[in-house]
Amino acid sequence: MQLHAAIDEFILYIEIEKNYSVNTVTSYEYDLQLFLSFLKDHGCSTCLNEITKTQVRRFIQYLLGSLKQKPPICFLK
Repeated sequence: MQLHAAIDEFILYIEIEKNYSVNTVTSYEYDLQLFLSFLKDHGCSTCLNEITKTQVRRFIQYLLGSLKQKPPICFLK
């Protein structure tokens, strides 16, 4: 499964089944889309079973270094 499709399914799940607030859903979607863009920009696969822990760690480093942001909570669990 591709990350883009998984993001769509996850967002639908937290909207409908979990009834998360609009702000929470928007935040999760933003963070996950940013990760997807990061993978594409760095020539990495966006197939779920090919994404590595190292790529996730590099994304967090990118957020901390380049964007001066804290890592999204969904990447710390």
